[in-house]
Amino acid sequence: MEGPKLRIASRTSPLALFQTNEVIDRLIEIHTNWEFSVVPVSTKGDKDQSTSLQNLGQTGIFTKALDDAILGGKADVGVHSLKDYPTNIPKGLKLLAVLPRDGYLDAFIPGSNDKSKEERLILLSGSPRRRAFWLNKYPNHKFKDLRGNMHTRVKKILSADGGIVSAPALQRIGLLPNNAELLDWMLPAPAQGVIAVIGRDGDTRLEKLVGKINHLQTYVCAEVERDFMASVESGCASPLGALCLPTNRGFSFEGALLSLDGKKKVSIKQDFGKGNGNDVGKIAAQRLLVRGGREIIDAIRELQPKDILCLKEIDKVQRTAALEMGLKLHDIEVLNLVPQSFELGEGEVVIIASSFGAEQLKNQLDELPGNLWAVGHKGVNILLNAGYSGNIRTFRNSGELVAAYQAEQPGTATYYGAQRTSQNWSEHGIKHIITYRNSAKPPRLARQQWDAILAFSPLGVESTLSENNFAKDSPVICIGERTADAALAQNFIKVYAAPQPDFTTLLQTLKNELS
Repeated sequence: MEGPKLRIASRTSPLALFQTNEVIDRLIEIHTNWEFSVVPVSTKGDKDQSTSLQNLGQTGIFTKALDDAILGGKADVGVHSLKDYPTNIPKGLKLLAVLPRDGYLDAFIPGSNDKSKEERLILLSGSPRRRAFWLNKYPNHKFKDLRGNMHTRVKKILSADGGIVSAPALQRIGLLPNNAELLDWMLPAPAQGVIAVIGRDGDTRLEKLVGKINHLQTYVCAEVERDFMASVESGCASPLGALCLPTNRGFSFEGALLSLDGKKKVSIKQDFGKGNGNDVGKIAAQRLLVRGGREIIDAIRELQPKDILCLKEIDKVQRTAALEMGLKLHDIEVLNLVPQSFELGEGEVVIIASSFGAEQLKNQLDELPGNLWAVGHKGVNILLNAGYSGNIRTFRNSGELVAAYQAEQPGTATYYGAQRTSQNWSEHGIKHIITYRNSAKPPRLARQQWDAILAFSPLGVESTLSENNFAKDSPVICIGERTADAALAQNFIKVYAAPQPDFTTLLQTLKNELS
C-alpha cells in the first residue's frame, strides 16, 4: 500500500536544499512509508543578486514564491529560514513546525589580507543589524553591501577586508572558515538559525502529521523573538536583534535596537517561566520603545523611502527611478497574462492599450497598417524600437481614444490586446482581436499596511483586494480614470488618477500626493 505523498516547495540554493533535506530526514524518522518530492521554486531574491535587499522591494522576497506554490496547489508545504519569513503569516497559511535550532550566532570572516581590527577596515554585509552592532563596537570601520549565494559571499569577503554572515548557514553547507570568529556579543536576527515548515491552514491532517517533528522549545523561542520584532515594527531594514533561550527554570530573552550608525543602542532583558511566553515579546517591545526605542525607530523611518505596494512587476530601471524619488516599490503579480495565437485583421488603424499587447505585434510589423493609435507611450516605444515606422497617435486613456475615433472616423480599426478590457471595442465599431488572455491572480500578502498603492488596471485592483484588507485611507494612485473608478468602488477614499498613463507620471503623482 502506498504511503502519503508530500510535495515540498524549496529554493534551489545549496543552503535551501540542505534545510529541505533536514526536514525530510526528520519526517522519514516518523513516517517511514511517506514519499517526498521537492518542488523547486525561484524567488525574486534569487533572481536579482545585485540589488540591495533593502532596495529590492517585495513583501517576502525570499518566501512569497513558495507560499504561492502552496496556495496554488503545486506544493503541500514550504521550507524556510524562519528569519526571512514575515511575522504576519499570509491568509491561508500556517507555521506547522520548526526543527531544533542548531545555532544562531553571526560570524566575522577575516579577509585574506590579514588586516587587524585596529585598522580602518571596509567590511561586507547586507544586514543593517550586523552593521549597526559592529559599528557600535568598532566605530572606525566602514561597510559595503553583500549579495549573492553563500559561496559567492564567502569569496567576496575573502577578497575584501572581511565580512559578517550567519554562522549556522555556513556551517550547514561546510563553508565556515576555520578562522571565522563567532560573535557572541552580537544579538542575532529574530528566529535566526531556525528552519521552519509552512503549510496550508485548516488542513488538520497535514498539521497533525507535520506537527510531529515540531521542536517545542525552539518554537516558543522563535515566536517570542518574532512577536518582539513585530511589536517594535522594525521591519527588515532596522537594526534589531533578539534572542530567546531555554533555561533550567524556563526561558531568557534579550532584545536590542540600534541606530543605523550604531551610536545609539537600547536593550531589554527578561526571564520567564514555561507556559508564560505568550506576551513576552510584545511586553518587551513596549518597554524597549518607552526606553528610547521609539525615537530610534522614528529617526530610521525618516531616512528610509516610503513603502509602496505596486500592483505590477517592474524592472530595475523603474525600481531605481522610484528609489531616487524616495519611493520603495514592493511589486507583485496580480494578473495571469497568457499569450494567444492570432491572425492580423484588415483595417487602416491598429490600436494597442498596453505594453504586453504591443509585445504580441513585434514580429508582424511589416503587415501592420500605417496608422497606430495607442494608450500611453510604453507600448509605442516597444514597437518603435522594433522598427515600426507608421504614423502614431497617443492618448491618455481608452475613453479618450474611443471619443477621437468616433469623432474623426479614420477608417476601419482593430484593437489587439487583452481578452478583458475596460472598453467594449466592438460597441464602438472597432474590431477586437485577442492576443492574450488576462485573468485575476489574487495575491495573499503578509503585509497589509502601506504608505500608498500603485494600481494599473481595474482587474488588478479587484484581484488584489479579493484576498487582502488594506486600510481604506491608503492613498491609491492609478494609471487612469477607469482604474481609479475601480478603487473608488472598493471604498478607498484617497484615489488619484495620473494625468498621463505612463510610469514616470504615475511616480510623480504619487510623490506629489505624499509630500
